[in-house]
Amino acid sequence: MLIILAVGTLLVILLGAFVAYRKRYRGLALGLSLGVLTILIGLWAIFQSRSSTAAIGILILPFYALFSGGMAWLYRNLIQAEHKLLRGLGWLCLALALAVPGGLVYSGFETIALNRSRDAQHQANLAEIERNRQSIKASLANNPGRETEVIENLIAEHLGQRTYILPLLESRFVTPATVDRLANSDDLGIALSALRHPACPPATLARIYRTHSYPDYFFQAIASHPNSPPDILVDLYRRPVTIMGLDRSFARNPATPRDILLEIATTTKESFVVQQLLQNPKFDCTLLAPIEAALTRTERPTDSYSLSRVAELRDGPCGIRTH
Repeated sequence: MLIILAVGTLLVILLGAFVAYRKRYRGLALGLSLGVLTILIGLWAIFQSRSSTAAIGILILPFYALFSGGMAWLYRNLIQAEHKLLRGLGWLCLALALAVPGGLVYSGFETIALNRSRDAQHQANLAEIERNRQSIKASLANNPGRETEVIENLIAEHLGQRTYILPLLESRFVTPATVDRLANSDDLGIALSALRHPACPPATLARIYRTHSYPDYFFQAIASHPNSPPDILVDLYRRPVTIMGLDRSFARNPATPRDILLEIATTTKESFVVQQLLQNPKFDCTLLAPIEAALTRTERPTDSYSLSRVAELRDGPCGIRTH
């Protein structure tokens, strides 16, 4: 990317120097106009995308604009040439100049169509999941006392059917062994649902964290799961940050080691994290003072829940009376 920026900047400088030296101002307004139009159309096209990395395309837009504007400038200078070949080359330059914004317009409308198609498919999937959820509920109601057997049979019967497996993973009757097996699914959504299941074994969480080809996808689930091994939570907390907001998950997880909770309390500036710390089942009174100090640093130092909970702890379990 740096190389592209450097080459593009050099081309702009060279083209500007050539125009100034040869006094070829003819077509400059046309070139600038088409360059600006290309940038505006490119921005519109980029912001049609829902990808988190789409904004990177903004860095390339100036080079699209330079090419389009440069071709328009060449067209304006060649179209009045005496030689027929040069005039033909001028028309080619115009075609190339218009092709860039035209291509961006096409890309933008293609992205809009893709978004609509994905939205329609998503809604269809949600409807099918809800139908399957109701079917599963009916099957369980018709087989009291055999819930685990029913769920296991349904999973075996519908293995590979995403819209059936996902609602099945909402059931508390899924066995740890089945959760472990589904956590190995190539479907990241199914694997994530398996890791979020209350019955997910500690060994499964550790294996996915240490061996999965895309472990970042599961960090939030691992950070918040009460079955996550403490050493995994420590390693995840200490590693370079690739997923934002994990402190919220660590703060409410009863499996999070106390030293991590203390470190979060002494560094956080989020009132929501403070709330999670105060609700953590493993909260102990030695954390109260750091949490109070943390609240004063947050964007909502007068957060009503936190203040009320702190006062309740002071006058109750922590035995620190205010009067």
